[in-house]
Amino acid sequence: MSEDGEKAVEAASAPEVSAAEAELGGEHHHLLVAYDRIRAKVLAAVERKGGKLGADAVKVLLLVPDIFLLLVRLTLDREVPAPTRALIGSVLAYFILPIDLFPEALVGGAGFLDDVVLATAVLAQAFGGDLEPYARRHWSGPEDLRVVLADVSAAAHRLLGGKTTGKLHRLLTRHGVEAKAEEPPQEPPG
Repeated sequence: MSEDGEKAVEAASAPEVSAAEAELGGEHHHLLVAYDRIRAKVLAAVERKGGKLGADAVKVLLLVPDIFLLLVRLTLDREVPAPTRALIGSVLAYFILPIDLFPEALVGGAGFLDDVVLATAVLAQAFGGDLEPYARRHWSGPEDLRVVLADVSAAAHRLLGGKTTGKLHRLLTRHGVEAKAEEPPQEPPG
C-alpha cells in the first residue's frame, strides 16, 4: 500500500456521536452497526487492493462511512426540510440497495465509489441551500465538508471513468440534481 494510503487508513476512526443521535438514544443503534460494517468493508478493500488503488480512490473510499453516516443523520433530523430529507433518503437507499452501477457484492468495497460520488453530488447541491448548517452539525469526517464535496466531485471522472460518470450524471439530472463534472484532460495534438 502507498504511504498516502497507509496514512489515510490510520486517519480513519470511529465517528463522534452527534447531538441528534444522543437525543435518539439507542433507538437507531442498528444504523451505527451499519456504519461499522461499511467501514470494515472499505478498510478491507483498501488493505486488500493495496497499491492497486490510486491515492484519490483510497481517500474517497475512506470517506464512504462518514458520508453514509451524514446521510443517515440528515434523513433522521426532523429540522431538515422534508423535500431535502426525501432526496437524501433516496441517496441513502442507493447506498444500501445491492444493485447499482458498481455493486459492492461483485466488486467489494471499491463498489462504494459510485455511491459516494452520487451522494456528494446531491449533498453539494443541497449544501448551497438550507442544508449547510445541518450538514456541518452532523458531519464527523476528517476534513471540512465543503472541501470533501469539491474534492470528490473533481475526482469523479478519474475514479469512475467517463461512461459510469455519464450514467450517474443522467440519473442525477432526471431527479433535478445538477452535478458538476470535471472533464478529463485533453490529449495534446500529436
